[in-house]
Amino acid sequence: MDATTPDAGIISGDAADHVVDARQRARTVLSGESHIGAIDDWRRTLISARDALILVWLTWVGLHGFGDPSFTGWMLVAMSAGLALLTGISTARSTHAQVSYYTSELQRERAEIRDDPDHERDEVAALYAAKGFQEPLLTQVVDVLCADDDRLLKVMMEEELGLSLFHVNHPLLVGLWNFGAALVVGLLLSLPVALSQPSFAHYWIPFAGSAALGVISVVSAKATGRSMFEFFAVGVIMAFVTGGVVYTLAQWFSEMLIAT
Repeated sequence: MDATTPDAGIISGDAADHVVDARQRARTVLSGESHIGAIDDWRRTLISARDALILVWLTWVGLHGFGDPSFTGWMLVAMSAGLALLTGISTARSTHAQVSYYTSELQRERAEIRDDPDHERDEVAALYAAKGFQEPLLTQVVDVLCADDDRLLKVMMEEELGLSLFHVNHPLLVGLWNFGAALVVGLLLSLPVALSQPSFAHYWIPFAGSAALGVISVVSAKATGRSMFEFFAVGVIMAFVTGGVVYTLAQWFSEMLIAT
């Protein structure tokens, strides 16, 4: 927005610049480690479970391409534990980044509303003028919004920064949920293979992986209202496309090693 915006006569250039800076700050922070914070915690846990399933599948496919070494099962168990830990730490950090950012912005906006209410009023006017509000309605809207500090805080968070205020679980709790989901799925696929022969994986991993993906797809569909078959099909396509690449490369590398 610039000086050509409707009703720009009541809006200071500083207010417009502040809005631009605030939105840029929000985009910068939310494009980093907190980028998955917009996904609710349960859906994020389901994504972690699906990704763990596919990564364990890829590990097995790679080992299969190298001829099913005797340590295949325990290698899968070790990978499952490592992937679960990585998932837990990653989601905990992303949630912590999100919570820290929201807290800092809330404190910043509260301080601005308390210390410089006229400037905040100019910012609200700038935001709603950009939406097409004109006088006298623009002033009436600004008066209503600025009459209550809590309402003004919510407006500034949502309109200025593009952030919706919603409940966020503790980062440690989110990390534990995602760690647990990834570990359960990983061990479901890998532990039976470790306790038997590597050849058992040829039957178990496709069967158990399909069953686990089906359960994840059903729960995801209930959580989002979308089709279970869409979730399942996307997971299967991802697994087979990436698995095909891994298996082909593993066989190629295996043949190169034998040749040397």
